[in-house]
Amino acid sequence: MLQFSLTLVLLTGAGMLLRSIRQLWRVNPGFDTRQMLSFQVGLSSSFTRTPEGIRIAYQQLLERLRSLPGVTAADLTNIPPLSGEDNSGPFWLGTTPPASMQDAPHALYFWTGPEYLRTMGIPPMQGRFFSPGDSVATPKVVVIDQVLAQTFFPHDNPVGKTVTVAHWGAARIIGVAGPVRVWGLDDPGTYNPRQIYIPAYQLPASLVTDFFGTLTILVRSPLPPSQLLPEIRNVVYQTAPDQPVYNIKTIEDLERESMAARRIPILLLGFFATLALLLASVGIYGVVSYSATRRVREIGIRMALGANTTDVLRMVLGQGMKMAAIGIILGMTAVFPLVRLLPSFSHLLYGIEKDDPLTLITVSLCMILIALAACYVPARRATRTDPMVSLCCE
Repeated sequence: MLQFSLTLVLLTGAGMLLRSIRQLWRVNPGFDTRQMLSFQVGLSSSFTRTPEGIRIAYQQLLERLRSLPGVTAADLTNIPPLSGEDNSGPFWLGTTPPASMQDAPHALYFWTGPEYLRTMGIPPMQGRFFSPGDSVATPKVVVIDQVLAQTFFPHDNPVGKTVTVAHWGAARIIGVAGPVRVWGLDDPGTYNPRQIYIPAYQLPASLVTDFFGTLTILVRSPLPPSQLLPEIRNVVYQTAPDQPVYNIKTIEDLERESMAARRIPILLLGFFATLALLLASVGIYGVVSYSATRRVREIGIRMALGANTTDVLRMVLGQGMKMAAIGIILGMTAVFPLVRLLPSFSHLLYGIEKDDPLTLITVSLCMILIALAACYVPARRATRTDPMVSLCCE
């Protein structure tokens, strides 16, 4: 009974984590995660002598990447979605700063190129995105996400309004884009849900050298990475052979990494739950088999007095199933209090309640079927008892 109660607790925990993973795979990250490769390039020292040289080097590299056969779009960003990276800062509406910078709202800043939305598959909601003409020589522009627009412009069109980004300056809002998940598929969006897109080529010269060295290039192509990556390396090395291509990942890899925190608990719980289920099944089989062997004379007498095989089968099965049922009930009363007492486990759940009845009922039914199978073999053997043989043995 204790084995069955412990098994139910472990199986329920593993089942809840598996359901959480299933819920996460259904989450819309706000962009298309398929057929996209991300990587970084260490520019040659011949291109990094001046800020303008760095800008031109990236622009020319992206143009060559877009011309590759099979590449449908390519651009750069400082924060790939689902990467968990942070580049947040304060901002305010208009040009008048708040009395205290601590009181200013915060947003996550994406420094991107003009093809970023098309490369990522992020839907535009209003206005337009950046163009190649948005540079340091033109007025500053930004694109905000739908969450920021609904929060600060609930009854107004934000396009054309002015917003000031701290440490960069005032800029005109030219468009609204759909929100994306940055800190993983399980990101609830409560920490920093607002997002602002800023043209990377409007970055001031004083920040270009340090900032552009951390940019990530995104390439969308239906070609498999094994076929696309050699072509990308050739393009990079043709410009300068001393430019390394590193930190290569597909966006699907980032999607899987965002759920990595749940993998180890699932593997551990799944392993121990399987082991506990095996031990519980063997245990109940052994108990029922031993009990049936000890009751050979009783079974013989019952059958001599008119009991049929169905009666014997029901009697032996009932003994084993009674133990299994008590163990399952004990496990059901213990599982949910344990989940609430273990915050590290409950934090791994997503899209399901801590007292998820569906998982508990499913696990309980599966354990009942397994217990029934474990009890059936010795019960079936008991029905084949010959009354005369068992009585003569006595």
